[in-house]
Order: sequence, then C-alpha cells, then structure tokens
Amino acid sequence: MISYLKNKDKPFTLFDTHAGAGLYPLDSEQAQMNSEFKTGISTVIHATFASDLLTQYQSLCASYWDDYSYPGSPLLAANLLRLKDKLQVMELHPNEVTNLKNTLKQFTDSKKAHVHHRDGLEGLVAMVPPPSKRGAVLIDPPYERKEEYQAVVKSVSTTLRKWRNAQIIIWYPLLSDRAKGKTGLSERLVDDIVKLKCETLTVELIVDQKSSDTGMYGSGVCIVNPSWGIDKSLSEALDEFCQIATPAVNRIQWYNRQ
Repeated sequence: MISYLKNKDKPFTLFDTHAGAGLYPLDSEQAQMNSEFKTGISTVIHATFASDLLTQYQSLCASYWDDYSYPGSPLLAANLLRLKDKLQVMELHPNEVTNLKNTLKQFTDSKKAHVHHRDGLEGLVAMVPPPSKRGAVLIDPPYERKEEYQAVVKSVSTTLRKWRNAQIIIWYPLLSDRAKGKTGLSERLVDDIVKLKCETLTVELIVDQKSSDTGMYGSGVCIVNPSWGIDKSLSEALDEFCQIATPAVNRIQWYNRQ
C-alpha cells in the first residue's frame, strides 16, 4: 500500500496505532522464549523470490537481520517514506514507547516520524484526516481483552466518517475453541467492518489445524479501501511464501471483496 501511495508525487501520512518497540533483538529473553522467528523471518530472509513484495521485504529486513534483530511495522514504514511523507505512530506501554522513540530517533529528528505516547485507537480518531488527505492506517492490537475487538470496529467507523478514503489494514488472530470467550470474535469483527459499506478485501493465512488445542491457528487482515492491484500482489507473494514456509502453512483464504 505504501508503494501504491508513492506512485503519485503528492505527500501522504501513515498511522500505526499499536507500534510496539519498533525493533526486536532476536537474542532477547522474550524472543527466545517461543523462538517464533525460527519459523517466521528466518524461513524467508535468504529465500529466492520473484514477488516484488517479498524481495522488497527481504531488502528492508536484511541490515537488521545482520544484527540479529527484527524490524517492526513502524521501522519498515519509516524506511519507505519520502521526505514529504509523514508517519504517526502510537504506543501506550511506557517501556515500549521509550524503546520506540530510540528506534525511530533518526526519523523523528528529521520530522519524518512522530511518536505519541497514547492509546492508539483514540489517537487515530483524534488525528484524522491528515492535512494531505492521502494515507493509510495499520491497526494491529494485541487483542488481550475481548473489548478490543469492538473498540477496533468503533474506531474504524469513526475514522471513515472523518476520512472516507482512508486505506485501513486491520490485523486479527484466528482463534480455536481453546481461546474460549475470544473464539469467533475476529470473525464478528470482520463482519462488522464489511457492514460499514466500504470496499474491503480480507485475506487469511492458515498455519495449523483448527482444533481445541491449537490456540491461534492462523491470522488475517481486513483491508478497507484496498489499493488497486493489491489482491494480485498479495496472491503472488503468499503463493510463493507458502511454497517455502513450514509445511503446516498450506492454505490461503480470500473473501469479502465488496
């Protein structure tokens, strides 16, 4: 979506509502706890791809991988922006926002990025529409509380009332019955987003069997006002990714194209 926005000379603004620390050392205690990167970034960083999206992703991650670190979404976005574009990132956790400021220091010093210590959904609604009227939003909450699902729907609805052409990416987990009270909430979130009557594209990646012991068996993104051609680009990238990823990654779902 950033590449699509850069096709025009006009500036744009990106919003990241749950930015986290921005950069994650893979030798940290937290990263080593589950070692998820061993079936994630480590499987793609040196692979050979034809997809422009995947090769660009590899290029962006390469220098950080050399330092045994993994870049988060705000750092990836900041590296892609032109001088005229802006990045507004939000993080509520006090330790994480300190780390985020350190991670993005070169970009905040140049006024390309701005870090806000605040609730991301509240901050998004407060700051839209941006002066440029062009841009995109990433909403990627932890969904630790059940209330977060409907909070996302409410903030997206309000954002679209203020900024109708906003391109919004909403990430969500796919949870089995093991999640108990959270099971089915992501599916309801997507249904509620589709009911907002904007064009949407929903893509899901299934990495395990949906069973009572699985927990999170996949994840998805619901994209509101998807940029032209993104379905084709994602399809090419995901088809290639599934060929080299762990054998459990075996299914991609597309639906809710309105």
